[in-house]
Amino acid sequence: MRVTVKYYGVIKQLAGTSLEEYDLPKDSLLTDLMNLIVKQHKGDGLYDKLWNKKEKELKPLVMVVVDGEDPMEQGGYDRVMLKEGSKVELTMAFAGG
Repeated sequence: MRVTVKYYGVIKQLAGTSLEEYDLPKDSLLTDLMNLIVKQHKGDGLYDKLWNKKEKELKPLVMVVVDGEDPMEQGGYDRVMLKEGSKVELTMAFAGG
């Protein structure tokens, strides 16, 4: 199945593109996609921005939206089932004042 990933802000700059498409097996979870993105970008700045090597997980400031919904409200990345045509958006949270 094919899903689309849209990047914003610094993630877009580091990825060198605003959009990527990934082919995944049917019944893939959001965790599967995130692992694939991190693996594909290993060795570039995007990998370091997204991935906490020590904890072996996405950094807390990474914001992900799947088909317009927050995956944390659905139980987390390992509970969100992707479907053909899913749209995943990634950006970094920021704060200021």
